[in-house]
Amino acid sequence: MLRRHGQLVNTTTGEVQELWEAEKEGSPRRNYSLGGRYGQFSLERVSAMLRHDSGITGDAFRVFWYCAIETYNEGGATAAKAAKHLGLTPQATRRIAKQLAENRIFLVADVVGRTIKYKASPHIVTSLTGVEQAEEAAAYHLPTLPGRRTGAKRRA
Repeated sequence: MLRRHGQLVNTTTGEVQELWEAEKEGSPRRNYSLGGRYGQFSLERVSAMLRHDSGITGDAFRVFWYCAIETYNEGGATAAKAAKHLGLTPQATRRIAKQLAENRIFLVADVVGRTIKYKASPHIVTSLTGVEQAEEAAAYHLPTLPGRRTGAKRRA
């Protein structure tokens, strides 16, 4: 761990670690009142995804969250399943999922023939414990945003 500007940074994953202070000793741990299953997400990374210059469209953001939720439920989702649920065309959803995977926002969970099952990056969203999330995140590179690539500009 490396301490930087009042934050603890995991040098393996680059993740900022939060310090947790226990409540009074002997007091029961509080449950969240969110209803149903819940998980955690990186405010910093999701906020960056929402920026106008991130390169992520509204439909891409919807595809991301659908697959993120299905990562909890079934270990991920195919583009066809996401398209059906979101009311998008399978072709557009496959293109979006491929772009998100190229930027490591999605990870390939499974491949059967030509069918690809995607899951959300553990650097962005997880339902694992802190230790489990850190171990999984260490296995993957940090995600990038499509609109923030460096190098030559594309011609229109």
